[in-house]
Amino acid sequence: MLESFLFLVTSIVGFITFFLMIRVYRSNPFCNFYLILNIGIISFRFFVHGTYGVGFQSILEPTAGVSSILYLIIIPSAYLYYKNLILQNKRYDLEDLKHLSFLLFLFTINTNDFLKQSFLFYFGEMTNAIFITMHIFFYLILTFNLLKNKVWFRKGVTFNNEHFNLIKNWTVFFYLINVLCGCMVIVSVYNESYTGVQLSGKTAVLFSLVFWLLSFLKILVSPEILFGLPELNKTLSKFHSSALKNIEAIVNDNNWIKVSSSVKNAQDRVLQENIKDQISDYIQEVNKLSTKSLFFRNQKASQSDIAADIGIPKSHIVFLFKYHSNLSFSEFRMNSRIQDAIGLIEGSFLNTETLESLAYTTGFASYNPFFTAFKKITNYAPQEYVKVKKDLKSFSRGDKVHSLKS
Repeated sequence: MLESFLFLVTSIVGFITFFLMIRVYRSNPFCNFYLILNIGIISFRFFVHGTYGVGFQSILEPTAGVSSILYLIIIPSAYLYYKNLILQNKRYDLEDLKHLSFLLFLFTINTNDFLKQSFLFYFGEMTNAIFITMHIFFYLILTFNLLKNKVWFRKGVTFNNEHFNLIKNWTVFFYLINVLCGCMVIVSVYNESYTGVQLSGKTAVLFSLVFWLLSFLKILVSPEILFGLPELNKTLSKFHSSALKNIEAIVNDNNWIKVSSSVKNAQDRVLQENIKDQISDYIQEVNKLSTKSLFFRNQKASQSDIAADIGIPKSHIVFLFKYHSNLSFSEFRMNSRIQDAIGLIEGSFLNTETLESLAYTTGFASYNPFFTAFKKITNYAPQEYVKVKKDLKSFSRGDKVHSLKS
């Protein structure tokens, strides 16, 4: 009775997830046909077992045997979900039917008496366990290679980093659930084949119940997965300002160490005593040169130039970056220039100028070092950043239209 009740509860949670995801199907980048199919199949199967077990209905009887093989469709369906998630494809493709070929083969050999007496069943009922294990591991490996190459270890993504991380975290979680459920099915079919019980995959079902319940709850409590685009828009809308703010934080307040206790050189200790009261003023002046005066647009800007501009000895600036900065002078200069470049992009500089011109304007000697620095600091190539900026404008216009319609 307890097992049937757990079936019923899990199926209800599954159906809630199923209908909510259908409701936002078109706008949800985390959802496609195959995720809906998987959730629907699992929820229906649990519902049949649960309602029959507690006596709510007697029409749909959960049966073991050959028909249970058809539920294995969720295995290739999970792979196709990840594939279409990466491609952002919502619909099924007729070509995907080829993934049903093995299930049809397995169903055929189990329903044909002649084939059941052939060499295929040399190991008796254990044959099904072997075939099912091969089927599960084939798709788990196929899925792992897909996610490894396209998501988990992918570099140089061309879309918003926060969105990419959401997809990465979700696929890691859901793939782990797939692995655990696959292992439970393997344990079940081997146990059933060994003991002579009809094939059902239910021997370790309580574990699968828990894993699927965790999946449903994960979706329900994660707005970015459950609702998709509306939540994604909120994330994307923060992109431009957050990118600039993060870099400003690096080159401004978060970069500086107001009090340093790591001075070991005797000469530096003497200098520290002489200028310790001026450190805050030096930091303020350097920040002003970086962000207000755009000092680093000068390709040859050096520590000597900063010292001369502020009116202090060069040794004071060298000391400042040596003991009171998280970045070396060259790193600080590079960050300042990229901050300047993002500000110009935000100000529509590229409407009339090129990226090469942007590189020269912000103090880089050529485009190549600008490209390398931009990607190192922002995780985006300049072209990618500009593309996301355009996408953001499209999303913003879409939100305005949606608001007007509402």
